[in-house]
Amino acid sequence: MLKHAVEIILASGSPRRRELFSYFGLPFDVIVPAGCKEKDFAENLGQAESVVLENARVKAESVIGNLKRNTLLISADTVVFCGRIFGKPSDLSQAKEFLYFLSRNPHWVLTGVYMVYRDKVRCGVEKTKVFMDALSNEDIDEYLRREDVLDKAGGFGIQGFAGSFINRIEGCFYNVMGFPLSLVRKMMKDILED
Repeated sequence: MLKHAVEIILASGSPRRRELFSYFGLPFDVIVPAGCKEKDFAENLGQAESVVLENARVKAESVIGNLKRNTLLISADTVVFCGRIFGKPSDLSQAKEFLYFLSRNPHWVLTGVYMVYRDKVRCGVEKTKVFMDALSNEDIDEYLRREDVLDKAGGFGIQGFAGSFINRIEGCFYNVMGFPLSLVRKMMKDILED
């Protein structure tokens, strides 16, 4: 994938994104974006796509001034959308509300990916439709006791116990984790081509 020496910076505070990017087997460093005000309002799926792209762009631009010319910068933003955006819950009560609603309504997980290399920019959005079993209050309470959910869009992570109540998805599994590997690989190949 890399034809020449390129430094890679992942602009993300997400441990899941760091783990997933490591699957490529490429050396990379992490810079956690600071002071980014993320948008969190959308009335339809198209607006939600714009929101994740804008949030990913803002994260990238918050760190781009410190980079060398031969650096590939990658940032991403993930939200859950079902009539409105479900970001990271502010507390366990809100997480419970999110899960109760989302378990009764098919919803979309969207990740915007933004890349900068030299004078080139690439961006893309991955969408995955998620279908959950209808959860009782007791089911949700058990889940919230088992896992930390306050750092997860929509209040759930498919890679943990929540996977037991997600009965199917349409699209990329890794997107639901917050980093769509296939899209990222294609974008890296495209932006690094001479």
